[in-house]
Amino acid sequence: MTDLRALNDAFEELERRADAATARMPLGLPPRTRPAASWSRTRLVPITLAAAVVAGVATGAVLLVPTNDPGSQTGLLAASSTPPPVTTTSTPPPPPAHESPEVLAERFRAVLGDLGTFVVTETGPGASVMTLPAGPLTGAPTTLDPEPTKQVGSSIVGTLTATGVTGGFDLLMYPGRAGDKAQCALPDEPSCTVRDLPDGSTLATGQFGLEGSGVTNEVKLIRPDGLVFGMHVSNRQSPKGSGPVLAGHPPLTVEQLVAIATSDRW
Repeated sequence: MTDLRALNDAFEELERRADAATARMPLGLPPRTRPAASWSRTRLVPITLAAAVVAGVATGAVLLVPTNDPGSQTGLLAASSTPPPVTTTSTPPPPPAHESPEVLAERFRAVLGDLGTFVVTETGPGASVMTLPAGPLTGAPTTLDPEPTKQVGSSIVGTLTATGVTGGFDLLMYPGRAGDKAQCALPDEPSCTVRDLPDGSTLATGQFGLEGSGVTNEVKLIRPDGLVFGMHVSNRQSPKGSGPVLAGHPPLTVEQLVAIATSDRW
């Protein structure tokens, strides 16, 4: 509204000045030889200039005053301010599965998925490491005491149910030595198979019988970095042979144990 009023005032002022100049002309002057169209064009020049000035002021106000358009505000801020520094956030890696029996059980439940359910009845370390002192070069037995035994990794023991069949299981993971090869619990059993995997791991699988119609399936995986994964599942309460027989066969096959051991969710 203010811009229109200023433009109107400018037009009125130019009209007033033109009328005043015409009133001061002598009446006896001969008529101008310049066509009327030229005078009109000359008179319109200052009017046009005045209109341009007013329009320029109005245009400047629009450019300088941010509008309510978020896009315009963003453009003005981007042109006059320094971009904020780029910040990155990193998620800490999950703990290794063998960090504790609780973590091992949680990871096993994720790997097992809908295949079955289990109940943990015992927990403990994955392995006990005993370091013997080096003997003398002569080969005579040393009299030095061994270093204290160190517990590494984690293990869980319990019962597992899959497809309506329940049996005992044990599962352990611990950091071993790089370069070690997997072996079956009973290497002489005909069912024992040891093979190398493409990633450099070694995998041992087998099945052995227990007293009283018990059967235990096993898998052992040693990764290139030495991490050991071992699991037994049986139709008895304990995969080692103790306790009653709970079913006619173990709840998981050897092939299913291999899929669990080689899962990328550990």
